[in-house]
Amino acid sequence: MHPHSKGRQAGSPRSPSNKAFSTCLNTGAVSSAGGKRRHRPLFPPSRSVSSQRVCSRNSAERDRMVLAETAGNAVTIQIGKRTIGPEHPTYIIAEIGINHNGDPDLARRLIDTAVDAKVDAVKFQKRHLPSLYREDVLTDTLKYEQHFQYMIPILKQVELPEEEFIDLKRHCEERGLEFLCTPFDIPSADFLAGLGVNGFKIASADLSNLQLLDHVSSFGKPMLVSTGMSYWQEIERAVDLLEAKEVPFALLHCRSVYPVWPREVNLRMINRLSRFGHPVGYSGHDIGIIIPLIASSMGASIVEKHITIDRKMAGPDHKISLEPHELKRLVRDIRVADQAMGKSKRFLMRGEILNRELFGKSLTAAREIQKGTRISSQMVRTRGPGKGLSPSRIADLVGKKINRNLKEGDYFLDEDVDGPCDLDFHNSFRTRWGLISRFGDLEEMLGYGPKVIEFHLAEKDFHLEFRPERKYTQELIVHAPEYIDGKLFDLCSGSEEVRSASVRLLQKTVDLCKGIAPCFKGKPKIIVHPGAMSLNTKLNGKRLHDALLKSLAEVGSTAAEVLLENLPPYPWYFGGQWKGNYFMDAESIRSVCEHTGLRICFDLSHAALYCNAKEKDLSSFIEEVLPFVRHIHFADAYGLDGEGVSIGEGDIDFDRIMPLFASYEGTWVPEIWRGHLDKGKGFIQALIRLKQYDI
Repeated sequence: MHPHSKGRQAGSPRSPSNKAFSTCLNTGAVSSAGGKRRHRPLFPPSRSVSSQRVCSRNSAERDRMVLAETAGNAVTIQIGKRTIGPEHPTYIIAEIGINHNGDPDLARRLIDTAVDAKVDAVKFQKRHLPSLYREDVLTDTLKYEQHFQYMIPILKQVELPEEEFIDLKRHCEERGLEFLCTPFDIPSADFLAGLGVNGFKIASADLSNLQLLDHVSSFGKPMLVSTGMSYWQEIERAVDLLEAKEVPFALLHCRSVYPVWPREVNLRMINRLSRFGHPVGYSGHDIGIIIPLIASSMGASIVEKHITIDRKMAGPDHKISLEPHELKRLVRDIRVADQAMGKSKRFLMRGEILNRELFGKSLTAAREIQKGTRISSQMVRTRGPGKGLSPSRIADLVGKKINRNLKEGDYFLDEDVDGPCDLDFHNSFRTRWGLISRFGDLEEMLGYGPKVIEFHLAEKDFHLEFRPERKYTQELIVHAPEYIDGKLFDLCSGSEEVRSASVRLLQKTVDLCKGIAPCFKGKPKIIVHPGAMSLNTKLNGKRLHDALLKSLAEVGSTAAEVLLENLPPYPWYFGGQWKGNYFMDAESIRSVCEHTGLRICFDLSHAALYCNAKEKDLSSFIEEVLPFVRHIHFADAYGLDGEGVSIGEGDIDFDRIMPLFASYEGTWVPEIWRGHLDKGKGFIQALIRLKQYDI
């Protein structure tokens, strides 16, 4: 099986399990008796009428099947630096086509328009007319029908010289835009291959041109294949050929009329085409931006629309094209749709978790229950808040023998159903792992045998009388508060009042740490968020840098090692989203560390969110900052602001990034949001999932 194909499962459009269908399929890879795929001729003879009827009937049957595959296994293609496919941002192509009217300057102006709109690529068309048409079509056009008489002179007029294509591709590269082009014939395809394009577009008219498909696929570059004006059997043949050639490709739903009206667009074909197991897109000849937006929300991984400077210009495509302001709106709205589409992984947002606790219910003891009692339904009451065993597990609970004493109103817990976990982490990790704790949870967390305890302080904790009663074998880490007197802790603040108050609070943290450190092992560490957040305004990086250095210089930290934590791009404070302005990127982290000699607490979740927001590679980011890391917060992340997600439930590819920590010798903790609930259930779950890695 070629690397770009997942292989068809039961229920796919051409499942070989359908015997009648298998016997009439003349093209592509099919299952032989031994279960191996064998390839039929790429250019097979046409089906007989009776064969077509059988295939038509079975196509209808196949279309009723649902392809059972997860988005995580969905195939993608790569054009330049962009990954294209399900759960990736929509790949937006501005189709210039022949709307340059044969004028290279207008072509460059259209490229600049596309850059301003922030599309991913522009696309041109390339024809070698003597190869494309019979000689008399070009020399004696008047003897042909009216549409030939209209179109052939236009094609002659607008075809650009090859040297202009070279300049246009260079202009795209200089502007950071992908240059794509449709070859309508083999000489044009050869020219584009020599030009070094990163992908080819195949026009709808050539989906059935198996010779051109075969030739273009031989270059091994991704192919975007439009399916307008094609019968379903022709689409199947094209897919069979491309899969046999083992070339990455995408299928674009298209209606090859100009314009196409909403009632004729038939966007449900996006779903049908997706069952082939390759990325699917939409090439639109509709008017306006509504149809492409709907296509994007239906899962189109690629959206292509014609663009023009002015719809009133002469030419066949201008009237169905977007003008510059419309293109900007389309890109803006598709990016909103991309965010709204999200991913197929199910996870709870921070607000949902809080509301689940506040408005949700738990199974509680309806009366006092003695250890060893077998639970009956009369002993269980469903009450808020949602901090205990979910009511959905009542059938699992009833009939179980309880292994602890409960008072009336006590929560039932997962361990009452599943039994206590045998959690021996003593030899599970190479490095010194720990757990996050509040003062009141210390003894409970120590029961898991961590080598490090990280206290997360709230401002009110300074008023608690926490006096350790014994010596501990764990190392001590204290995380400074993030709030101060109803405001945000901010060592970078432009307000001297806020900055000074933050310095004082950090000094109080140092003093508290100094007071309890003798009960723990080694020199303690203090983790601090630098701050630098704002609601909307973008803050000046140089001023933030200088304010942070000033604040750090005012703190007496010899009693503990101060670690600065890298920050997320869109942190949540006071129940709302803010904007991060500093200490997120590798450059500012390196600058502060080299200037001050301080090291960092590396928050993996924050780093992933920053890389998602800035479209940077997380592995490269880790490699840049790892020399400055003394402590790590491990958690998954989702999108641009989903931090503290449980390991394996977000966007991070842990199999890829965990080997980067193979030589790390410092301390670390799992930092799962609300992970302390239910006896640290979220933390323990993260530890279990991290056991498979060398850390």
